[in-house]
Amino acid sequence: MIDFELTSNEPYSDSFRNKGINSFKEACDYIAQLPYGRNANREDFSLVLSEAKGTCSSKHALLSELALENSHPEIELIAGIFLMNEETHSKLTGFFEDKPYSNIPECHCYLRYNGERFDYTDTSNGLERIIPRLVREQRIDPNQVSDWKVMIHKHYLEGWLSRNPAFQLTLDDIWKDREEAIALLSK
Repeated sequence: MIDFELTSNEPYSDSFRNKGINSFKEACDYIAQLPYGRNANREDFSLVLSEAKGTCSSKHALLSELALENSHPEIELIAGIFLMNEETHSKLTGFFEDKPYSNIPECHCYLRYNGERFDYTDTSNGLERIIPRLVREQRIDPNQVSDWKVMIHKHYLEGWLSRNPAFQLTLDDIWKDREEAIALLSK
């Protein structure tokens, strides 16, 4: 990932500098160290810093906003849909045993620079397990993580369900299963 000094006087840059973080790389490393967890308000990316946790969406939206504040629009925020299963997340071992499917499409946010993908959700480098199972990628703006990301995810799930009628599941059914899987990953 490109590195640069945080020279902007905008709010996110100020917040990072107040924590002694003065470069984009330092900010990325700091964010990756924070635990995974949903914030009180998914539209307020500053909560990643004040609550000291975040999701793939909130963490990467914050970093994308930080890059934009410092005149680096070439750092793209990406919503990627991949087929999540036990191979991508070992915590899901056994989760699919009683399901009519062996994976579930999940939407993951990360950054892309010069065609290379970067994931600061945590320090596990889980993106390496996800990349081979990516089925769709779309650049989004940070303000789209709270609504647009969910919309494109549900749209993809609807298509997936229509291509797999044998599952006999509704969108609500699969979304409930997805939430159960995410809860397992959060433990």
